[in-house]
Amino acid sequence: MSERESLSGADNAWRRMGTPTNLMTITGVMMFDERMTYEDLCNRLEERLLRFERFQQRIGGRKRRFRQPYWETVDGFDVEPHVYHISLPEPQDKATFEAFVGKLMSRPLDESRPLWEAYLVDGAGPGEGNAVAFRLNHSIGDGFALLYVLLGLVDNPGDIELPSGMVSAPDDIGDDADSGADGGNGSDESDVASGDGQPADTDSKSDGERGSSGLPSPVSAAGTAATGVATGYDLLFGDDDPDTSLRGELGQTKRAAWTDEIPLEQVRTVCEAQPHRATINDVLLAALAGALRRLLEDRGEPVDGMELHGTVPVNLKPMAERDGSLGNNFGLVFLPLPVGTEPLQERISIIHEWMDGKRAGIQAFLMYALLTIGGHVPEYVQKKVMTLFEDRATGVVTNVPGPTDAIQFAGREITDMIFWVPQANEQGIGISIFSYDGNVRVGVAADENLLGAPGELAAAFEAEMEALLEDAE
Repeated sequence: MSERESLSGADNAWRRMGTPTNLMTITGVMMFDERMTYEDLCNRLEERLLRFERFQQRIGGRKRRFRQPYWETVDGFDVEPHVYHISLPEPQDKATFEAFVGKLMSRPLDESRPLWEAYLVDGAGPGEGNAVAFRLNHSIGDGFALLYVLLGLVDNPGDIELPSGMVSAPDDIGDDADSGADGGNGSDESDVASGDGQPADTDSKSDGERGSSGLPSPVSAAGTAATGVATGYDLLFGDDDPDTSLRGELGQTKRAAWTDEIPLEQVRTVCEAQPHRATINDVLLAALAGALRRLLEDRGEPVDGMELHGTVPVNLKPMAERDGSLGNNFGLVFLPLPVGTEPLQERISIIHEWMDGKRAGIQAFLMYALLTIGGHVPEYVQKKVMTLFEDRATGVVTNVPGPTDAIQFAGREITDMIFWVPQANEQGIGISIFSYDGNVRVGVAADENLLGAPGELAAAFEAEMEALLEDAE
């Protein structure tokens, strides 16, 4: 990589979408039962994270009107100024940690430096343990890119199994690093969304049927022409989401919450109880629709027949093509969330039919193309185009599959992982579903003006899953 490299259109588009009231920052947390030390954390990041050049590069030329900004390497880059060591105030419980994460989400990263930072947080882990919170700007990469980075940080990259198959491990980490990308792991967790919200079963076609984007190749493109026209029309002229208390003017204060662990075996039990095939992804998204219904009903808002939408990122770059250049290679779809539909099977059918059809893939590709072009045109043009989609969804929803077993980081087991997706395009609610070590958690990020206590939505999701499990048994 040269000393300067222009940002891609998509990366620049995501950078530009950040505003004081809606930062384009991804936040994630790793928790440890065995206490992590500041020295060990910095050493691991120095050894492994800096192998990815993006993490020692800042964005130059940000104010140029007609030329792309560029990545430039910081001479003599030092990890330690990006790594902070803090201790939570008493009582050092979950609520205290959630409040701390919300404060992180509310604070912009310094664009004069490489766009990431890490916090070693004492008092946040179970017992004598602690936690590490990471923040990075979306311009660095998407969800799959960050999974690729994760493989470069842990102790034994070649041993990690993901529900959607192996991510290629970065080169030169060591003898354990050449895991390759040659096939899945045989786990029945493969029906979890295959990263950034894409159900794994939508990627089951052979290489001959799909192009490098994961979408139908030109061989089958003629059969999708009519669908493409209809999808493009719907994308540009579709209806806005209904007005609810979850939409409105945003502020600069953000709040964070997360659910307790939900065993994936329980989710499978619900899947198997359905009269027709249902994936884990279907059930989790249907449960989210039910959780939103519970929340709105508690607020006294009518929900009968209501259909909200979630902006769902869909991966467009095959895992085997992921590499250290990272970047954003995903499109967006506006997934219907049947909030006003009571029967679970009807909710599942609506979600499964939409995500399993051609329209989802075409819509994702069209949105990726718009973002790519948008990152190359003047910023005011991009903003004008994106206003077409501001009211199409109530929030961002992403479902990313994490490692199927517990993994080690700097000699310590990661006991839990949680992340929070940024809320794009003036949407103030973000729901992040993440599976790790046989469990799933839901992270909720919210603008204080819309959902000052995001734990309410997390609790509603837990209640919905408990009710679904009772019905299944």
